[in-house]
Amino acid sequence: MLFFISKVYSLPVDAKDEIKLRLPIDQLVSQYCQLKRKGKSFVALCPFHNDSKPSLLVSPDKGIAYCFACQSGGDIFSFVQKIEGIDFPSALRMLAEKAGVELPKEGMRQTKPAVSKDERERFRECLDSASRFFASKLQSTPNAKDYVLKRGVTAELLEKFAIGYAPDSFSETYEHLLKAGFSRAEIVGSGLGVQKELEQERIYDRFRHRIQFPITDAQGVIIGFGGRTMGENDAKYVNSPETILYNKSAVLFGLFHARDAIRKSHRVVLVEGYFDAVASHKAGVENVVAVSGTALTEEHVKILKRYADEVVLCLDQDNAGQLAAGRAFELLSKAQLRILSVSLPAKDPDELVQRDPGLFRTIVQEQAIPYLDSVIGRLKLLPDRTEPAGKRRIAETLFPLLAMLPTSVELRAYLDKAAQEFGVVASEFAQDFRAFAHVSALPRTLEAKAALGDAPFSSAELSIGLALLYPTCRPLLRELIPLSSPHLEAVRFAASSAAPELGIIEILVPLTIDPVLRERMQVLALYCEENFPSWSDIVAQREIRKMCSAANRELVVSRQVQLIAELKEARKNGRADEEAKLLTQYQQLVKLTQMAKSS
Repeated sequence: MLFFISKVYSLPVDAKDEIKLRLPIDQLVSQYCQLKRKGKSFVALCPFHNDSKPSLLVSPDKGIAYCFACQSGGDIFSFVQKIEGIDFPSALRMLAEKAGVELPKEGMRQTKPAVSKDERERFRECLDSASRFFASKLQSTPNAKDYVLKRGVTAELLEKFAIGYAPDSFSETYEHLLKAGFSRAEIVGSGLGVQKELEQERIYDRFRHRIQFPITDAQGVIIGFGGRTMGENDAKYVNSPETILYNKSAVLFGLFHARDAIRKSHRVVLVEGYFDAVASHKAGVENVVAVSGTALTEEHVKILKRYADEVVLCLDQDNAGQLAAGRAFELLSKAQLRILSVSLPAKDPDELVQRDPGLFRTIVQEQAIPYLDSVIGRLKLLPDRTEPAGKRRIAETLFPLLAMLPTSVELRAYLDKAAQEFGVVASEFAQDFRAFAHVSALPRTLEAKAALGDAPFSSAELSIGLALLYPTCRPLLRELIPLSSPHLEAVRFAASSAAPELGIIEILVPLTIDPVLRERMQVLALYCEENFPSWSDIVAQREIRKMCSAANRELVVSRQVQLIAELKEARKNGRADEEAKLLTQYQQLVKLTQMAKSS
């Protein structure tokens, strides 16, 4: 099980509890996933693995969000650590800020130093400083400002996206950041400076004579830049390199500004360029994101799936755009997202918005069709579609896409539709596809399914969890042999005598136990609620007794193996008194073993 509880930070309990009070788990998780109510809890598609059905359980009562399929999640701190890829102090600061809770300075004291906490913060500050510098330079550089205004970028959009200009200089940005108090290492480490060789003194500006687009994470924190050249001979785009803050394969440009619109519509529009995304906002289409510096990746798809059910491909209309759409379809179909497409009467969204923003808005919002329908429509325009060569081209284009469909129902529907559209006998078309699929041996990505009885908890833990769910059965926990883990034994003892009206949180509050176990017990309670919710008391008693017997057998066998090893060691070293004591313990254990087998 993946828990992200930190054991090395001392923090007043009141501060953590206050944050949890002000930030309910369902409110936090809804910022990343679409929640659907299920009884007292919520469910969502798990953001931690390629989920095809809602596997993430969110319990407001327990303050837990957990996926039993991939065994990830926890309380608000664990959830944010996992989903944002940050450490505990960073999650604490982030959630404290969201909740409006002031952290005491001594609360973040560490028993061992964090390697990158301060470094990460300095990189963020360096990027922020550079962004302000670029924005100022745009306003004071007439040709740069004229360039963006001619492209239809309004003053409002300049401010919204913090668009700037990197001066046509090898060192002006670097020198500005030095004066602002940043070190050479921080300027290079944040991706703003380039040092050709380690031994070289000189550092060059990475971005020169470029329109600068700050790239942010989902919270709006700048983690890198994309620079669009204003020159003729340079690369069209230069992006920040991979840094400890910026991973281009897991970042979508514009997500921070698009999140609310995506959640409302359950739809995200995918474009190729920074200007395309900005122009879409000008046209009133705000549920738009773009990849930054790379093709669409599986990580991007996971992010999209957290927010939307549908993806509209609004890519460039050239051959490269069509190829990109095909690659995107493969990844998105594996994630079982609904994939739509639009055809624009322009080379890209930016060009159409400059010409007719209303038309762009209408096309994207009202004329999107299933991606495969758009491919079939395009293939119908082939002049030789009725000739053998044309039919072969249709099959070569369409069959690989059909093979990516996640369900046989969709596959059959599209085979029939394509056969009808191209005037081919349906059975022959399906036969040709099967031959293609057999020859290609296309792999199918299937989610591994755990066996029904393969619970992610020990028998002793399940005994406790079931007794918590069925309070009249709690005294049955006294049938368990005292557990080897003192912390788990404390939970068992407390639960066995707890009043029926007390829940897991109330039972755990007075106990001094390991924080990882505390969270694990809350997840255990959630697991039992979801999997064994409607037993009668008679069934519950029978199953808890079974679990207690299984736990006792496991414990006895484990202790037996341990005693045999200790006996051998004592005999080997001539410790007769110790050997006699261990032998007595072993004989008592043999009796327990016989009792456990008969139970």
